[in-house]
Amino acid sequence: MKRFPALCAIALLAFVFSGYSVSGQVELPRKSPRASVSYTVGLTDITIRYSSPAVSGRAIWGALVPYNQIWRAGANEATTIEFSTDVKIEGRFLPKGKYTFFLIPLERETWTAVFNRFVEQWGAYSYDESQDALRTPVRVNTSDYSEERLSYHLSDAGLGRGYIRLWWEKRQVFVHIETDVIRQVLNNMELNISNAAEERKWELYTQAADFLINSGDENYLDQALQYANLSTSLLNHSWNWWVKAQVLAKKGEYRQAVSSANKSIDAGKNNTGDSFFANAKGHIEQAISEWKSKI
Repeated sequence: MKRFPALCAIALLAFVFSGYSVSGQVELPRKSPRASVSYTVGLTDITIRYSSPAVSGRAIWGALVPYNQIWRAGANEATTIEFSTDVKIEGRFLPKGKYTFFLIPLERETWTAVFNRFVEQWGAYSYDESQDALRTPVRVNTSDYSEERLSYHLSDAGLGRGYIRLWWEKRQVFVHIETDVIRQVLNNMELNISNAAEERKWELYTQAADFLINSGDENYLDQALQYANLSTSLLNHSWNWWVKAQVLAKKGEYRQAVSSANKSIDAGKNNTGDSFFANAKGHIEQAISEWKSKI
Protein backbone atom coordinates (compact mmCIF):
# COMPACT_ATOMS: atom_id res chain seq x y z
CA MET A 1 0.00 0.00 0.00
CA LYS A 2 2.91 2.36 0.69
CA ARG A 3 3.98 2.21 -2.95
CA PHE A 4 1.00 4.18 -4.21
CA PRO A 5 2.06 7.62 -2.85
CA ALA A 6 5.47 7.17 -4.46
CA LEU A 7 3.93 6.20 -7.78
CA CYS A 8 1.60 9.20 -7.63
CA ALA A 9 4.57 11.51 -6.98
CA ILE A 10 6.45 10.08 -9.94
CA ALA A 11 3.40 10.50 -12.15
CA LEU A 12 2.98 14.09 -10.97
CA LEU A 13 6.63 14.90 -11.70
CA ALA A 14 6.35 13.33 -15.15
CA PHE A 15 3.30 15.46 -15.87
CA VAL A 16 5.02 18.65 -14.71
CA PHE A 17 8.20 18.03 -16.71
CA SER A 18 6.32 16.91 -19.81
CA GLY A 19 4.41 20.17 -19.71
CA TYR A 20 7.64 22.09 -19.28
CA SER A 21 9.31 20.37 -22.24
CA VAL A 22 6.38 21.18 -24.53
CA SER A 23 6.22 24.85 -23.57
CA GLY A 24 10.00 25.22 -23.83
CA GLN A 25 10.39 23.19 -26.97
CA VAL A 26 13.30 24.21 -29.20
CA GLU A 27 12.46 24.73 -32.88
CA LEU A 28 14.58 22.47 -35.05
CA PRO A 29 15.23 22.70 -38.81
CA ARG A 30 12.65 20.88 -40.90
CA LYS A 31 13.71 18.02 -43.10
CA SER A 32 11.38 19.57 -45.69
CA PRO A 33 11.82 23.35 -45.31
CA ARG A 34 8.99 25.78 -45.85
CA ALA A 35 9.13 27.64 -49.16
CA SER A 36 7.02 30.06 -51.17
CA VAL A 37 6.98 31.68 -54.58
CA SER A 38 4.96 34.64 -55.84
CA TYR A 39 4.51 36.13 -59.28
CA THR A 40 2.13 38.45 -61.10
CA VAL A 41 0.59 37.20 -64.33
CA GLY A 42 -1.08 40.12 -66.06
CA LEU A 43 -2.70 41.83 -63.08
CA THR A 44 -3.21 38.63 -61.09
CA ASP A 45 -1.03 37.97 -58.04
CA ILE A 46 -0.28 34.28 -57.51
CA THR A 47 1.34 32.85 -54.37
CA ILE A 48 2.29 29.23 -53.71
CA ARG A 49 3.29 28.02 -50.22
CA TYR A 50 4.71 24.55 -49.76
CA SER A 51 7.28 22.38 -47.99
CA SER A 52 10.23 21.12 -50.01
CA PRO A 53 11.25 17.48 -49.49
CA ALA A 54 14.54 16.06 -50.78
CA VAL A 55 15.07 12.94 -52.87
CA SER A 56 17.80 11.70 -50.49
CA GLY A 57 18.52 8.66 -52.64
CA ARG A 58 14.93 7.41 -52.45
CA ALA A 59 12.74 6.08 -55.25
CA ILE A 60 10.05 8.76 -55.64
CA TRP A 61 7.44 8.10 -58.30
CA GLY A 62 5.40 4.96 -57.79
CA ALA A 63 7.20 4.36 -54.48
CA LEU A 64 7.45 7.20 -51.94
CA VAL A 65 4.72 8.94 -53.95
CA PRO A 66 2.33 6.20 -55.09
CA TYR A 67 0.56 6.32 -58.43
CA ASN A 68 -3.22 6.75 -58.60
CA GLN A 69 -3.42 8.33 -55.13
CA ILE A 70 -4.01 11.90 -53.98
CA TRP A 71 -0.70 13.58 -53.08
CA ARG A 72 -0.10 16.85 -51.20
CA ALA A 73 2.31 18.04 -53.94
CA GLY A 74 4.94 18.77 -51.33
CA ALA A 75 5.52 17.72 -47.71
CA ASN A 76 4.08 18.43 -44.24
CA GLU A 77 1.13 20.85 -44.56
CA ALA A 78 -0.75 20.64 -47.82
CA THR A 79 0.52 22.97 -50.55
CA THR A 80 -1.62 26.08 -51.04
CA ILE A 81 -2.09 28.32 -54.08
CA GLU A 82 -3.76 31.73 -53.95
CA PHE A 83 -5.08 33.82 -56.88
CA SER A 84 -6.02 37.50 -56.49
CA THR A 85 -8.48 37.38 -59.42
CA ASP A 86 -10.55 34.78 -61.24
CA VAL A 87 -8.42 32.62 -63.52
CA LYS A 88 -8.64 29.79 -66.00
CA ILE A 89 -6.63 26.65 -65.27
CA GLU A 90 -6.00 24.59 -68.39
CA GLY A 91 -8.92 26.47 -69.95
CA ARG A 92 -11.33 25.84 -67.04
CA PHE A 93 -12.69 28.59 -64.79
CA LEU A 94 -11.49 28.88 -61.16
CA PRO A 95 -12.74 31.73 -58.91
CA LYS A 96 -10.22 33.92 -57.13
CA GLY A 97 -9.20 32.71 -53.69
CA LYS A 98 -6.93 30.32 -51.82
CA TYR A 99 -6.88 26.57 -52.46
CA THR A 100 -4.98 23.52 -51.41
CA PHE A 101 -3.19 22.02 -54.37
CA PHE A 102 -2.98 18.27 -54.85
CA LEU A 103 -1.78 16.01 -57.63
CA ILE A 104 -2.73 12.48 -58.58
CA PRO A 105 0.39 11.01 -60.24
CA LEU A 106 -0.25 8.48 -62.99
CA GLU A 107 1.98 6.14 -64.98
CA ARG A 108 1.74 8.32 -68.08
CA GLU A 109 2.50 11.85 -69.28
CA THR A 110 -0.78 13.30 -68.02
CA TRP A 111 -1.55 13.62 -64.30
CA THR A 112 -4.55 15.12 -62.49
CA ALA A 113 -4.29 18.48 -60.72
CA VAL A 114 -6.75 19.19 -57.92
CA PHE A 115 -7.70 22.56 -56.38
CA ASN A 116 -9.52 22.00 -53.09
CA ARG A 117 -11.40 24.60 -51.01
CA PHE A 118 -10.31 23.27 -47.58
CA VAL A 119 -7.02 25.08 -47.01
CA GLU A 120 -6.09 24.10 -43.43
CA GLN A 121 -4.88 20.54 -44.02
CA TRP A 122 -1.91 18.45 -43.01
CA GLY A 123 -0.92 16.34 -45.97
CA ALA A 124 -3.88 14.70 -47.66
CA TYR A 125 -5.22 12.93 -44.57
CA SER A 126 -8.27 15.20 -44.32
CA TYR A 127 -8.77 15.48 -48.07
CA ASP A 128 -12.45 15.61 -49.02
CA GLU A 129 -13.22 15.27 -52.71
CA SER A 130 -16.57 17.02 -52.22
CA GLN A 131 -14.55 20.20 -51.47
CA ASP A 132 -12.82 20.15 -54.86
CA ALA A 133 -13.22 23.40 -56.78
CA LEU A 134 -11.50 22.04 -59.88
CA ARG A 135 -9.90 18.88 -61.26
CA THR A 136 -8.05 18.97 -64.54
CA PRO A 137 -5.49 16.95 -66.51
CA VAL A 138 -1.99 18.49 -66.62
CA ARG A 139 1.11 17.71 -68.67
CA VAL A 140 4.14 15.99 -67.13
CA ASN A 141 7.63 15.94 -68.65
CA THR A 142 10.60 13.75 -67.77
CA SER A 143 13.88 15.67 -67.47
CA ASP A 144 17.42 14.43 -68.02
CA TYR A 145 18.41 16.34 -64.90
CA SER A 146 17.26 15.33 -61.41
CA GLU A 147 16.11 18.10 -59.06
CA GLU A 148 17.08 17.11 -55.51
CA ARG A 149 14.51 19.26 -53.71
CA LEU A 150 10.93 19.72 -54.81
CA SER A 151 10.48 23.25 -56.14
CA TYR A 152 7.77 25.40 -57.66
CA HIS A 153 8.30 28.01 -60.36
CA LEU A 154 5.87 30.67 -61.65
CA SER A 155 6.27 32.47 -64.96
CA ASP A 156 4.34 34.40 -67.57
CA ALA A 157 3.86 33.10 -71.09
CA GLY A 158 2.45 36.15 -72.84
CA LEU A 159 -0.11 38.80 -71.96
CA GLY A 160 -2.33 37.45 -69.18
CA ARG A 161 -1.01 33.91 -69.53
CA GLY A 162 1.43 31.95 -67.41
CA TYR A 163 2.22 28.60 -65.88
CA ILE A 164 3.08 26.79 -62.66
CA ARG A 165 5.92 24.28 -62.81
CA LEU A 166 6.56 21.70 -60.11
CA TRP A 167 9.92 19.94 -60.42
CA TRP A 168 11.08 17.05 -58.28
CA GLU A 169 13.50 14.27 -59.15
CA LYS A 170 13.13 13.98 -62.95
CA ARG A 171 9.46 14.90 -63.25
CA GLN A 172 8.20 18.36 -64.20
CA VAL A 173 4.50 19.13 -63.90
CA PHE A 174 3.10 22.11 -65.84
CA VAL A 175 -0.18 23.85 -64.99
CA HIS A 176 -1.24 26.57 -67.43
CA ILE A 177 -3.01 29.74 -66.25
CA GLU A 178 -5.02 32.36 -68.11
CA THR A 179 -6.28 35.67 -66.73
CA ASP A 180 -8.74 38.13 -68.24
CA VAL A 181 -6.14 40.88 -68.12
CA ILE A 182 -7.55 42.83 -71.06
CA ARG A 183 -10.94 43.18 -69.40
CA GLN A 184 -9.25 44.07 -66.10
CA VAL A 185 -7.19 46.80 -67.76
CA LEU A 186 -10.22 48.21 -69.58
CA ASN A 187 -12.26 48.29 -66.37
CA ASN A 188 -9.44 50.19 -64.66
CA MET A 189 -9.06 52.47 -67.67
CA GLU A 190 -12.77 53.31 -67.79
CA LEU A 191 -12.68 54.17 -64.09
CA ASN A 192 -9.63 56.38 -64.57
CA ILE A 193 -11.16 58.14 -67.57
CA SER A 194 -14.40 58.87 -65.71
CA ASN A 195 -12.42 60.42 -62.85
CA ALA A 196 -9.85 62.25 -64.99
CA ALA A 197 -9.75 65.95 -65.75
CA GLU A 198 -11.10 66.79 -69.20
CA GLU A 199 -7.68 67.86 -70.54
CA ARG A 200 -6.24 64.39 -69.76
CA LYS A 201 -8.96 62.20 -71.22
CA TRP A 202 -7.56 62.23 -74.77
CA GLU A 203 -4.33 60.73 -73.41
CA LEU A 204 -6.12 57.97 -71.48
CA TYR A 205 -8.22 57.06 -74.52
CA THR A 206 -5.02 56.83 -76.57
CA GLN A 207 -3.38 54.62 -73.94
CA ALA A 208 -6.38 52.29 -73.99
CA ALA A 209 -6.36 52.04 -77.79
CA ASP A 210 -2.59 51.52 -77.86
CA PHE A 211 -2.85 48.76 -75.25
CA LEU A 212 -5.54 46.95 -77.22
CA ILE A 213 -3.72 46.99 -80.56
CA ASN A 214 -0.60 45.61 -78.88
CA SER A 215 -2.47 42.94 -76.92
CA GLY A 216 -2.50 40.61 -79.92
CA ASP A 217 -6.23 40.00 -79.55
CA GLU A 218 -7.98 41.11 -82.73
CA ASN A 219 -11.39 40.79 -81.05
CA TYR A 220 -10.74 44.19 -79.47
CA LEU A 221 -9.85 46.14 -82.62
CA ASP A 222 -13.30 47.75 -82.92
CA GLN A 223 -13.07 48.91 -79.31
CA ALA A 224 -9.54 50.20 -79.93
CA LEU A 225 -10.84 52.23 -82.88
CA GLN A 226 -13.63 53.61 -80.70
CA TYR A 227 -11.09 54.81 -78.12
CA ALA A 228 -8.87 56.28 -80.86
CA ASN A 229 -11.82 58.18 -82.34
CA LEU A 230 -12.74 59.57 -78.91
CA SER A 231 -9.15 60.72 -78.42
CA THR A 232 -8.80 62.46 -81.79
CA SER A 233 -12.15 64.17 -81.26
CA LEU A 234 -10.76 65.75 -78.08
CA LEU A 235 -7.27 66.78 -79.23
CA ASN A 236 -5.29 66.94 -82.47
CA HIS A 237 -1.99 65.23 -81.56
CA SER A 238 0.54 63.14 -83.48
CA TRP A 239 0.29 60.26 -80.99
CA ASN A 240 -3.45 59.67 -81.09
CA TRP A 241 -3.61 59.96 -84.89
CA TRP A 242 -0.73 57.47 -85.17
CA VAL A 243 -2.45 55.01 -82.83
CA LYS A 244 -5.65 55.34 -84.88
CA ALA A 245 -3.64 54.68 -88.06
CA GLN A 246 -2.27 51.46 -86.57
CA VAL A 247 -5.75 50.26 -85.57
CA LEU A 248 -7.02 50.86 -89.11
CA ALA A 249 -4.02 49.05 -90.62
CA LYS A 250 -4.63 46.02 -88.37
CA LYS A 251 -8.23 46.01 -89.59
CA GLY A 252 -6.95 45.99 -93.19
CA GLU A 253 -8.26 49.48 -93.90
CA TYR A 254 -5.00 50.79 -95.40
CA ARG A 255 -6.38 53.83 -97.21
CA GLN A 256 -7.85 55.21 -93.98
CA ALA A 257 -4.67 54.21 -92.14
CA VAL A 258 -2.56 56.31 -94.52
CA SER A 259 -4.92 59.25 -94.04
CA SER A 260 -4.64 59.03 -90.24
CA ALA A 261 -0.85 58.65 -90.41
CA ASN A 262 -0.62 61.80 -92.56
CA LYS A 263 -2.71 63.64 -89.94
CA SER A 264 -0.21 62.43 -87.34
CA ILE A 265 2.62 63.98 -89.36
CA ASP A 266 0.71 67.24 -89.83
CA ALA A 267 -0.04 67.47 -86.08
CA GLY A 268 3.59 66.77 -85.22
CA LYS A 269 4.94 69.39 -87.62
CA ASN A 270 2.59 72.01 -86.17
CA ASN A 271 3.73 71.33 -82.62
CA THR A 272 7.41 72.11 -82.09
CA GLY A 273 7.29 70.66 -78.56
CA ASP A 274 5.96 67.27 -79.69
CA SER A 275 8.67 64.87 -78.49
CA PHE A 276 6.65 61.83 -79.58
CA PHE A 277 6.67 62.95 -83.21
CA ALA A 278 10.37 63.78 -83.09
CA ASN A 279 11.11 60.16 -82.18
CA ALA A 280 8.44 58.43 -84.28
CA LYS A 281 8.58 60.45 -87.53
CA GLY A 282 10.76 58.02 -89.46
CA HIS A 283 8.69 55.02 -88.37
CA ILE A 284 5.44 56.73 -89.37
CA GLU A 285 6.77 57.63 -92.81
CA GLN A 286 7.98 54.06 -93.37
CA ALA A 287 4.56 52.70 -92.38
CA ILE A 288 2.83 55.07 -94.82
CA SER A 289 5.01 53.76 -97.64
CA GLU A 290 4.22 50.13 -96.76
CA TRP A 291 0.48 50.74 -96.43
CA LYS A 292 0.27 52.60 -99.73
CA SER A 293 1.65 49.51 -101.47
CA LYS A 294 -1.31 47.51 -100.10
CA ILE A 295 -4.04 49.85 -101.31
